[in-house]
Amino acid sequence: MKIELRDKPFNPYAELTAYQAAMDCCGKYGATASFVGSMRDFNEGDRIEGLILEFYPGMTEKHLSAICQQAQQRWSLLETLVIHRVGQIDIGEPIVLVAVWSGHRGSIGLARLI
Repeated sequence: MKIELRDKPFNPYAELTAYQAAMDCCGKYGATASFVGSMRDFNEGDRIEGLILEFYPGMTEKHLSAICQQAQQRWSLLETLVIHRVGQIDIGEPIVLVAVWSGHRGSIGLARLI
């Protein structure tokens, strides 16, 4: 499991590819599910020009870790990656990447989608 908070923009697809290449469970997973959240320019009808996302160091990582551990137990996940932005975030920039790997699609609910 990897959880990282970043104050600089990142490429979620490059991060996903690099993490998967370095994983120690190659050949053991049959499914990967990922989510990328991006900064939009609207909220409840209002225009947004950017966002400053504050956080509590230590507490934020601990909470994200607890969520990941619950997910790993619930869905038998082999690996989990979470990268989340903090600080100044501009329109169109990725805010969050969440990716999980499991032995097969059913373990992460993909069987219903495919």
